[in-house]
Amino acid sequence: MIWGPLLRTYQNRYAAFLARTVIHKTAPADFFLKFMSKQKNPLGTAAYALTFDFDFEKDIDAFPYLLDTLKKHDIQAGFAVIGKFVEKYPDIHKRAVDDGHEIINHSYTHPDNPHWAPDRYFNKLTYAEQKDEIEKAHEIYHNILGIDPIGFRTPHYGNLHTESVYPILAELGYKYSSSTAACGYKGFGAPSIHSHGITEIPTGCSLNFPLAIFDSWNMLRKDNPFLGDDDLFVDEFKKTIKVVSEHCLFLTHYFDPYDIVENNKLERIISCLKKTGIETIRYCDLF
Repeated sequence: MIWGPLLRTYQNRYAAFLARTVIHKTAPADFFLKFMSKQKNPLGTAAYALTFDFDFEKDIDAFPYLLDTLKKHDIQAGFAVIGKFVEKYPDIHKRAVDDGHEIINHSYTHPDNPHWAPDRYFNKLTYAEQKDEIEKAHEIYHNILGIDPIGFRTPHYGNLHTESVYPILAELGYKYSSSTAACGYKGFGAPSIHSHGITEIPTGCSLNFPLAIFDSWNMLRKDNPFLGDDDLFVDEFKKTIKVVSEHCLFLTHYFDPYDIVENNKLERIISCLKKTGIETIRYCDLF
């Protein structure tokens, strides 16, 4: 009885893989522009939101340099941070808040994380457990940082994201989630209302890889990465931002702090944003 559904799932995934491969090899830039041009840009002008996910100790190690660099260039970003890390390293997180950056709820323990919850997965938690992860993190942000976040990002998001988070977020008075990928979401890369009054802000793709998430893991670190080279990574970012600016689109990415600070990638990305003159925003600026 189970073989039919399993086979269909496999076939659908294989079909998606083939479609992505063909598009990425033949006409990725055309697809990117046609896809992104369908979005309803809430700002009406070219805009870019820069965010970072702090999942590991090495991300905390990169935190001071990241803050120094962003402050140097007068850019405010979104930081998806774990409640446990805020408890352990309150001062650096307080500095981020003082510098005007947005704190995004990234759960209390970050299930499927080697530090606290290596054998738990967010999509396998019960509703009550998911709610506890989100609420406990919110309490930490409030008590230690003196803030009440309005947004959430599911740990590892993508396939680990579940529809059950939206009523939880609505109950907390949150405004948005950023837990899906632009290439697989209805908003065509722009924020749009999902359910329970919650806006979903999908993380973005890039000009030559419109059906992939543009982040350091997909582009540089996974087995058979799409790019595998820091210089190619930065060049892809520059080409993407140029198109976003020219066509008045909305785009957002997330990066791993420990990775983006290596080989001067962060400085080069920021330089591109400055030269293009594109407006850089935080998610909270949309509300």
